[in-house]
Amino acid sequence: MSDTTRALIFSYSDCMHYFAGTTQEPQGNSSDVNFLKDGNGKLQKFPSLYRAKVALINLDFTQGWLVMHSPYDEMIGNEPAQKAELFMPLSRDPSV
Repeated sequence: MSDTTRALIFSYSDCMHYFAGTTQEPQGNSSDVNFLKDGNGKLQKFPSLYRAKVALINLDFTQGWLVMHSPYDEMIGNEPAQKAELFMPLSRDPSV
């Protein structure tokens, strides 16, 4: 892992799971992501934000970004919504 590698967790509106991955892109960009995959090569789904954080902690990340996507603006005819990217420390302590 290089110093420029960022850990990302993706949240989608009305979705019951999270995805996690890494990117070399600067903050605010997340179009080129290496998503975490299971043993069968499928995208790994996490049932909670905490579980996604633990997966990234196990890869030695101490910080990451939560990337939130919502289709609602597009659904009502507005321009595509801006995705929000929120910094978060990664810790095994669920209160962090």
